Amino acid sequence: MVAEGSPILDFYPTTFDIDMNGKKMAWQGVALLPFIDERRLLEAMVPRYPQLKEEEVRRNKWGSNALFVGHEHGLHAFLSRLYMKRKSNDVSDPPG
Repeated sequence: MVAEGSPILDFYPTTFDIDMNGKKMAWQGVALLPFIDERRLLEAMVPRYPQLKEEEVRRNKWGSNALFVGHEHGLHAFLSRLYMKRKSNDVSDPPG
């Protein structure tokens, strides 16, 4: 990506401006980075795909989402009623 001669080297500038628009601290500013041309990025990756490890290939695929909420969190009861298995189809039934 950042090697000399990389076709997408311009996507990774070594210096860039920070938009401070009303901010006082640098970390509050917005980094002004170039837009990435998706087509160019994907084309540059084609020769690299065969070199990816199995775990990296798996990470690049669509998968299921997971949301973890502890029992003490205010949303736990609500989410449990929505997503946990119920004894009936009645949404008002608490999870069993």
